[in-house]
Amino acid sequence: MHRTVAAVALTFALLAAHSAANAFTPFAPTESQCAAIFKAAGDKYAGMWLGKDGKLVMGLASPVELDPEIQQMLHITYVRYSMAELQRFHKQVVIKKFNNNQYIAGSQIDYKINRMVITAQKENLSKAKELFESQGIDTRFVRFEAQHTTVTFMPLMDDGSCKGPM
Repeated sequence: MHRTVAAVALTFALLAAHSAANAFTPFAPTESQCAAIFKAAGDKYAGMWLGKDGKLVMGLASPVELDPEIQQMLHITYVRYSMAELQRFHKQVVIKKFNNNQYIAGSQIDYKINRMVITAQKENLSKAKELFESQGIDTRFVRFEAQHTTVTFMPLMDDGSCKGPM
């Protein structure tokens, strides 16, 4: 949890340097505000991300009662799948069924588009799609993308958003 405080400080520094963010006072939730968000949203929570304008966006699968002060600081958007649904799909389908499949280069949950992103080399993209369809898997959860380059692992920079209940 102490890492969150450092991440919040880093977020403020980054937002101050971002021209779009200078149009308003940046908001990065505190640990207690994150806890209040998770308590109110429960299984309807669908993630947080920075919007194009630099404002923090919170995805919800359906409306919830939030503290008015917190709600004012966030842009709320309603999405089809909750974080829990996407994580469950990733674990039960992608990891269990296709973890070492030759046609799938990678997978990740993209909360901003509210989908599981499956990457494959361009020549294997249709084969990756067929794998899911042949298993009768609901591909509405999935966005298939061609991998155009070699994957390089790099650390992620924390955007100061609430990541999920610990």
